[in-house]
Amino acid sequence: MIPKYCPYCGDQKLEELEPTEVAIDNMIWTIYHYECQFCGELFDRIIPEGELEWDSITPDDLDALIDDDDKPKGYPH
Repeated sequence: MIPKYCPYCGDQKLEELEPTEVAIDNMIWTIYHYECQFCGELFDRIIPEGELEWDSITPDDLDALIDDDDKPKGYPH
């Protein structure tokens, strides 16, 4: 379900930003990021996608799931 309005101001001018995938407790979670074009607030919608199938993950896939300490955390303000 895509949000129809901003939870902060109630406006409907939302921009969907690039989603993030995270592996937690053998599950893949997708975090959808949204920015309100009216008030500028950012908010997320988190969806558990399903269990990881560890036998089918390649080393490259695993590297993509591991958080890199050199990357900035959170939203740039």
